[in-house]
Amino acid sequence: MYTQLATILGLVASATLSTAQSAGCGGSPVQSGTKTVTVNGQPRQYILKVPDNYDSSTPHRLIFGYHWLGGSMQNVADMGYYGLEPLAQGSAIFVAPQGIDNGWANPNGNDIAFTDAILETVNGELCIDEAQIFATGFSYGGAMSYSVACSRPDVFRAVAPIAGAELSGCDGGNTPVAYLGIHGVVDSVLNINMGRALRDKFLQLNGCQNQNAPEPQPGSGSHIKTEYSCQPGYPVWWIAHSGDHVADPKDADGSWWSPEETWTFFTEAINA
Repeated sequence: MYTQLATILGLVASATLSTAQSAGCGGSPVQSGTKTVTVNGQPRQYILKVPDNYDSSTPHRLIFGYHWLGGSMQNVADMGYYGLEPLAQGSAIFVAPQGIDNGWANPNGNDIAFTDAILETVNGELCIDEAQIFATGFSYGGAMSYSVACSRPDVFRAVAPIAGAELSGCDGGNTPVAYLGIHGVVDSVLNINMGRALRDKFLQLNGCQNQNAPEPQPGSGSHIKTEYSCQPGYPVWWIAHSGDHVADPKDADGSWWSPEETWTFFTEAINA
């Protein structure tokens, strides 16, 4: 009986493990570079960054970096995918999609369909840990990160909008997703109240307790992080900084702190 039980438990563990591995595990390596997928009859491009030490037998995290209005996929790649690529040290695969007209209006869910097409392609060609898929972005890119959290909560484990707002829609938005919001208290483009509204939605969905979230004084060159008490596996963090509408908020000493906070959230907080 004990042998049978061990066999059953082993099969269950194996099945659980395999569900996290994409179909591309064990396949031939795919090169980094600009890729094209067709979405609703229209070719769409994205930049794919595969680690130099990529091992097709090891599941990797997958991180989407959406650009801002007027920005581009190349801008995101050039800034190291919002500073996360150096921190990954080869443990993650990165994607920077290109929005139509350099934005993410997401008409009729077209940009969500684009995201789906990228996921299908990347998961089929590379070894992805499908339980570790994330998204971040600045401004319009933050809005798109919020949109995928609403519409694809079964795909994206956590998102981290920077200075975002609800600009790309929120189809669904009824399921918990780990959420990190970063916003400047004197944001002159997308008022911080817009960012608070995104945060508050996931505070409710994630079953978080009410608590005070202090914010720094404008121009003080500082930031304040609030970690809410939420249901296990679905944390909500809120980081308010003293500046304006920027993709790379820095403190008075010049430190760019958001990449490390985001990486910690994606890799540690969701498992706390």
